[in-house]
Amino acid sequence: MNVLRNLKMPPAAIVGNFVFFQVLWFAAILGAARGVIWPVLLVLAMLVGWALAHERNVRQEVRMLMAGLVVGAIAELVWLNAGVISYRTAWSAHFAPIWILALWAGFAVSFNYSLGWLKGRPFVAAAFGGFGSAGSVVGGVRLGAAEAPEGLLLLAICYGVLWSLIVPMLAWWAQRGAPAQRVEGRRHGSRSIA
Repeated sequence: MNVLRNLKMPPAAIVGNFVFFQVLWFAAILGAARGVIWPVLLVLAMLVGWALAHERNVRQEVRMLMAGLVVGAIAELVWLNAGVISYRTAWSAHFAPIWILALWAGFAVSFNYSLGWLKGRPFVAAAFGGFGSAGSVVGGVRLGAAEAPEGLLLLAICYGVLWSLIVPMLAWWAQRGAPAQRVEGRRHGSRSIA
């Protein structure tokens, strides 16, 4: 439980976020496989509501949510237009469906909670992103939410490479926006590099 103490959040906030994100993943993947989108939006609203109930800084939550949407839209655009993935319930062959963007948003918000342990650990975050994303995308394909037109191996490699850059970037962005670090940097008269 030392990890929870180091995150400077109540354990209930961290554990709750972790549980909500796991439910979000299954709502997104199983919902997409069955052509149903509303469950992922409902669970995302619950995840964000949980976050706002434990965090007084609404700006930081919105900041991370928006970062997830922007980074996700760009990354998905790359993968979709490269032809390494195609999604069920997509409204366009070239743009990410709503359910995958909801997953990105929830993932990014989690950097303030259950993924907060990745802040300040870029190499750990890169490994987590590279390996975790490959497992996640393979699971999503196997459960029927997406297809890998060029094969699962290529898809897993493409995901792993880009996610190994994305996760450290999102961890840095979350750390940079944390109120305590910004105030601390001003208090000591120096710029915060976190």
